[in-house]
Amino acid sequence: MDRLQLFQTFIASIDKGSLSGAAKVLNISQPAVSQQITLLESILQKELLFRTSRGVKPTEAGLVVYNNAQNILEQVTKLHEELKNLDESLTGPLRITAPLAIGQSLVAPIVFELQSQYPELDISLKLSDQLADLVKDGIDLAVRVGSLGKSDAMARKIGDLELILAATPDFLNRYGRPKQPEDLVKIPMIQYRDEKKVGKQIVQKDGQEYQADIQSNYTFDNPDVIINALKRGIGYTKLPYLLIKDQLNDGTLEKVLHDYTVPPKPIYLLYPSRQSLTRRAEVFIDRILSTIINLDGITPARGGKWRIDADQPSEKLLNLM
Repeated sequence: MDRLQLFQTFIASIDKGSLSGAAKVLNISQPAVSQQITLLESILQKELLFRTSRGVKPTEAGLVVYNNAQNILEQVTKLHEELKNLDESLTGPLRITAPLAIGQSLVAPIVFELQSQYPELDISLKLSDQLADLVKDGIDLAVRVGSLGKSDAMARKIGDLELILAATPDFLNRYGRPKQPEDLVKIPMIQYRDEKKVGKQIVQKDGQEYQADIQSNYTFDNPDVIINALKRGIGYTKLPYLLIKDQLNDGTLEKVLHDYTVPPKPIYLLYPSRQSLTRRAEVFIDRILSTIINLDGITPARGGKWRIDADQPSEKLLNLM
């Protein structure tokens, strides 16, 4: 039996002056109170109570236990209060990691808002396409795009990231505008380095899926570099709509294979365990979920459940494309 419970029963017996009084306060039977006192005496190997027809009184050893047990229970209560305050506090550290592209366009603006709203929050945001070990690296929350890889963390799908094949109008004027998937192989594609290099691009139309051969001439490891290369007209690429929607709207960029779509990539939130989810983390989760509801370029997940996904191969995430 929990020794704290034994201490509580012992203290109640002294305070009420009888086992029956303690039983009433603790909402248990008098024999149960007597049994717990006897167990505590056995554990401490001391007689703690004088039992009389008028009630109970502490022995000399019982007074020592009574005073120390009160201090112990007060410290335990204080500990629980501090832990509760820690979980509910909007002060202190919050460590977040996210892939570069979606980190810049989605996560960073949310961090700025939270930092302004809660100035006592100490938010650290690491943008990287490399998988972090949440426990080892002390990460509270991770935003990931694509396959989860092998992970013991809790994960929740929060949406699907829309992807677009895009190029500059000048590039398409020079190379021609693809009309069919098989036309993609005729023009150079810029690929992202962390994505496993492939020779085909999946596109969809009217519920049909097509695997188009591609000509991959350039590979870069940074979304900003890819966008600069795109603007220089050296190829077309695949990017999140969220990242280039303004350029598509003002005509700086143009969708390639206009009648076709690219399969979206799932977006996940991960954290080490349910017990590690603090109020600080919950505030960020609430904010990112409310942000993507009306955000062009992300389709919010419906009825997403927290789960452990540990069955995926141990590979890098396909973070961007």
